[in-house]
Amino acid sequence: MANYVKLGRTGVKVSNLCIGTDNYGNKYGADVATSHRVLSMALDAGLNFIDTADSYSEGRSEEIIGGYLKMSGRRDQVVLATKCRSRVGAGPNDAGASRYHIIRACEASLRRLQTDRIDLYYIHAYDPTTPLEETVGALDTLVRHGKVLYTGCSNFAAWQLVKGMWISDVRNLARFDAVQSVFNIVQPGLAREVVPVAIAAGVAVVPYSPLASGFLTGKHPRSEPVEDSKIGKRDLERGGVLRARYFQEAKLDIVDQLRAVSEKYGQPMVRLALHWVKTQPGVTAPIFGARTEEQLRSILEGWNTDPPPEAAAEVKQIADNFAANAPMDYPPPPPPL
Repeated sequence: MANYVKLGRTGVKVSNLCIGTDNYGNKYGADVATSHRVLSMALDAGLNFIDTADSYSEGRSEEIIGGYLKMSGRRDQVVLATKCRSRVGAGPNDAGASRYHIIRACEASLRRLQTDRIDLYYIHAYDPTTPLEETVGALDTLVRHGKVLYTGCSNFAAWQLVKGMWISDVRNLARFDAVQSVFNIVQPGLAREVVPVAIAAGVAVVPYSPLASGFLTGKHPRSEPVEDSKIGKRDLERGGVLRARYFQEAKLDIVDQLRAVSEKYGQPMVRLALHWVKTQPGVTAPIFGARTEEQLRSILEGWNTDPPPEAAAEVKQIADNFAANAPMDYPPPPPPL
């Protein structure tokens, strides 16, 4: 069963593991029936934190979640998070963090999710073309109207998070209560500046890709062409983003070292990688994605059972050595407007 933690300085409690749904409704992910089974299994296990976005599968992820929550009657059992800012149409205002786009995007997400509120609403990435004062003000409007309960930001640099909170403070507006960003053994940049700010300010840290899109599970060995895997084929359609991000010699070396620890102690690589993220200072609830019930079982087993201290110590040393020499590659490049 899940453990529950406060979402930053707020009073709401979320499971310390969050259900990610960016693979719902696309041809390489989970269909409607499978998505509903995975959601049901996760909620039965005690998880109550669901993450999606208006851009996931062109809105189908939100539609699938909304259909499940309405059909199951479990809407009030979950803390539901979604995001806006990414492009969702061809028009000049169908992307970004302007007041015009945020208000319209929220209304569209509410319709797809079949709900009267969004519990946690993130700005998906920083928008350099819109004053942050306008963005924070629009989110505050949604909070005051009861359409959003808490707000957050995703993929923000530390200075952007601090500026957003300063705007909220001096103007008495709803402030960011959560920051969501990539964080795993081979992408440790979040811990350098953002996590210390979040800890000091009481902002929840909700990392995504704790397994580096499956890279840290060891299922993509050096000898196997990534193009032959399902994730590789999907990645090629997206321009090879994951291949460029992860398939580098230094990061492949990390996978080999994790595999050696896994074999030495008889511990799944999933467990080792998740445990590293779980035990990092400031982390609230990592987001995981599961396309099947089998994947969900593997993740829950890895999450709920800690590796031996000796194995965890070796993984920490591997991660520390990599972080000491890794380039600062955070925040990730924002999607085009």
